[in-house]
Amino acid sequence: MLGRPFLVEEPFALTVDPYWILVAIVQFAILFWLLQRFLWRPVLTTLSERARRIREGLEAAEASRREREQMKAEVERLLDEARREAAAIAERATQAAETAAAGIRAEAKAGADQLRERARADAEQLHQQALAQLRQEVAAMAVLAASRVLGREIDARTHRKLIERSIDEAGGMLGRPS
Repeated sequence: MLGRPFLVEEPFALTVDPYWILVAIVQFAILFWLLQRFLWRPVLTTLSERARRIREGLEAAEASRREREQMKAEVERLLDEARREAAAIAERATQAAETAAAGIRAEAKAGADQLRERARADAEQLHQQALAQLRQEVAAMAVLAASRVLGREIDARTHRKLIERSIDEAGGMLGRPS
């Protein structure tokens, strides 16, 4: 110890023993096989199942998006069709109202024309009746006046015819415009 004062022999020196290396390799291979069989395969199966579900979910989401877009397009088409139908119905209703109004106006005009014609006919009839009555009264007064002037009774029927003819002639002259 004198020549090497600081060199101390160590009881636990690092040595490589091939047996323990072989044991470690075998243990590692067994552990690797056990992990692969009981852990790695189930983990891979679970991961692949999860990836499959994710893919299916993405495909379902894409299909849902496409379906939503189709539904949106269908809704827009239906709304446009409903708007067109509503406009057509409104147009038909307007035309029907205008037709009904025209019919009512025509009917009212026809009714007014009929009423006016009936009133004109009634007025003409009343006028003719009044003229006939006036002629009879004038003829009767003329016969009475003539018999008083002559002082004797004259044939009333003959004179009445003569007077009525004179009144008709006078009425024809009165009816002409001046």
